[in-house]
Amino acid sequence: MSGVAGILSRQGGKPAAAGDIQEMLARMRHRARDGASWWTDSGAALGHAWLDTTGEDGPGPLTMAGGKLAITADCRLDNRDELMARLGLRDRSMADAALIMRAYLKWGEACPTYLQGDFAFAIWDGEQQSLYCARDHFGVKPFYYHSTDRRFAFASEIGPILALDDVGRRISEHQISGFLAGLPDDTQATPYAEIFRLPARHSMVVTERQVTLRRYWQIEPSQRPPRADAAEEFRHLFAQSVENRMRGTPATGAMLSGGLDSSSIACLAGLRGSAQRRPRLKTFSLVFDKGSPMDEKPFIDAVLDHQRFDPTLIAVGNYAPFAEFERILEEQEGTFLAPGLSLTRDIYRTAGAKGVRVLLDGHGGDEVVSQGHGHLHELANARRWLELWRELHSAANTYGEGMLSLYFKFLTIYGPAWRIARMRSIAGRLLGKVWRSPHKAPRAAWASLVNPDLARRTDLAERFHRAGHMPAAVSASEALTHRWLLSNGLVQHSFEVLDKAAANFGVEPRYPFWDKPLVEFCLALPGEEKLKDGFGRYVMRRAMQGILPPAVQWRRDKIDFTANLVKGMLGNHRALLDKVLVSDGDLIAPYVNLPEVRAVYARIQNQPEQATLPDVQHVWRSVSLSLWLRQVQANGSPA
Repeated sequence: MSGVAGILSRQGGKPAAAGDIQEMLARMRHRARDGASWWTDSGAALGHAWLDTTGEDGPGPLTMAGGKLAITADCRLDNRDELMARLGLRDRSMADAALIMRAYLKWGEACPTYLQGDFAFAIWDGEQQSLYCARDHFGVKPFYYHSTDRRFAFASEIGPILALDDVGRRISEHQISGFLAGLPDDTQATPYAEIFRLPARHSMVVTERQVTLRRYWQIEPSQRPPRADAAEEFRHLFAQSVENRMRGTPATGAMLSGGLDSSSIACLAGLRGSAQRRPRLKTFSLVFDKGSPMDEKPFIDAVLDHQRFDPTLIAVGNYAPFAEFERILEEQEGTFLAPGLSLTRDIYRTAGAKGVRVLLDGHGGDEVVSQGHGHLHELANARRWLELWRELHSAANTYGEGMLSLYFKFLTIYGPAWRIARMRSIAGRLLGKVWRSPHKAPRAAWASLVNPDLARRTDLAERFHRAGHMPAAVSASEALTHRWLLSNGLVQHSFEVLDKAAANFGVEPRYPFWDKPLVEFCLALPGEEKLKDGFGRYVMRRAMQGILPPAVQWRRDKIDFTANLVKGMLGNHRALLDKVLVSDGDLIAPYVNLPEVRAVYARIQNQPEQATLPDVQHVWRSVSLSLWLRQVQANGSPA
């Protein structure tokens, strides 16, 4: 968890100064627990805030080729051996950043295609008088920038860029409407109109006169022939990914929720650590009150009984979702789509206090391995009705609907016309309710939340149509559904939120599911390896045979956070909600449909047990926006 920063003078602008880069690094002190350094020449300045999680000698920036190249990088490379062989290198102590610079010398702007791991870096090429920047395949490492005719500046966070003179603080209505709609569709925009992101799997070349953005990789299935046993290959790739992310420091821990994803990672990491004679792996678990719908302690206990760990159980009794929220908004530098972030911060805080620097996280298992729901469409489209019936019979609990209702829905889309008419009649008599086809997009929940004028000004309806729901042609194929989910803007957004939260506690989260070879392998799997007998992520469940306790390996349920969020908001933040939504609601009135939000809030107060997820999102996002706008105003920014 390092930090990068830099400034490039352009077209006769003010020369890059050591004082400016020092000020940028000062805004990232929390990322510089092991030191900070900078490098300057007449036209460029690079800075590096260093938290040692890879066991390397010291902070960058590094220079090479007689000082003609300089790099600052927040990186961890997983294919070091392969890369060194390609480059003809034998010095195994070479830092990852130096390897990246060697790759740039050999392959130029194509170098990211040869890298595997998590990275965000910038290379100043004095000979070409250009700055080359790149971000990893999934956006794990952040990279923000500001560009004018006279200056280009970048950093791992927004704050260091705002610290520079002449960087505007005007907020982006485009981002506000996207936040309210739960639609991070623009992977370049930030909450500030003059600051942008370098998107995942993209590189950028900055010269005196232009900025050129280029995508260097696209998410695609693996082209390698699969092994005979998909579960065996999954286990090999997954175990290798876990091992790669344990590299560099013995101060490694793992999140352990009791779910399939985190439990698999913890057990594999524990086995690997034991084989290397490391101390017991530290695990960190949130424990809710017994009988709570959030209580996962029986599954956590099953994992702890199955293998020897050094566990820490963090009690969550009276959950307060807006506790420390002003501080969280400062960390996040804007609004964010993660109502449970305060709980995740408790894990980071505890892990950091226990001396952990690298925390293995099961985030993304659902998306990478896939629940396989698109396979149901494939069965219906192939007219394999009996198989579809059997699969729905097993999957009904997961879908949360009656098996018969779901079966009729698929018949409506894929069945012959005479059967559709007959089944509609039967469904009306048996179910006594109206049901939609599985391809028909529901009315967007944001339509009642967002101020209509804001939605119109920011083209929200068109944006949602384009990126907010899965097209019918995509949902009819498991392979296309899977790729669509992995390409969604929520992936990058989630990594940025978690990065900022963890950085403040000196912890670097690492995500074994987000490994390029593993992702490509899962994308290439047939639908029946992802969903079978009602079990999503079927290939992973088989792969974890003997590694996980059966109670976790074949666990079906997923925790629903909605009831806990409602209880926490009403039980601990009633005065805050009354203030920002009722007595002081004018601040958010230009952005939200205030009468509708107040009606939803009143409904939740009167019948909290019937609150729906959209209801809770309406209230939580409205309050979040109000609190952030207050911070913006306090900092003198136009809101």
